[in-house]
Amino acid sequence: MSNPTPDKLPPLYSLTTIGIATFLGSALAAGYMLASNYTALGMRKMGKYALYGSIGIVGIVSFVPAQFTTSLTTLLMVTIGQVLLVLFITNKLQGSMMSSFEAMGGKYYPVWRGILVGFGASVILLITMIFLAVLFGGSAPAT
Repeated sequence: MSNPTPDKLPPLYSLTTIGIATFLGSALAAGYMLASNYTALGMRKMGKYALYGSIGIVGIVSFVPAQFTTSLTTLLMVTIGQVLLVLFITNKLQGSMMSSFEAMGGKYYPVWRGILVGFGASVILLITMIFLAVLFGGSAPAT
């Protein structure tokens, strides 16, 4: 079996890019990027698990009671906590794979692509929240 050459390796999302996208677009962006990495390397089943896991994290974080996230500081702490959790999980799941990828001369997608994924995930989450609020009736705060 011959060793793959750098020009035959598919591009992947780096840990840094995944962290930036997670900050901008939550764990949903990270799940998409992890799934993309796994799929590019022929591990479609692991990609599905990564995506489902990220949707689960987003669901759990979404149920943080609204009274805890009223301040900007608390919201920022929840976001940073989500980024740290995703980076820890990513490092555990794909850290050694990324090290091997780098050693073989593989190239990562540019950071701007991760930023677009992060913003795209934000838009998807916003549309989902608006849809759910319309469907189930959002209540306005009492004045």
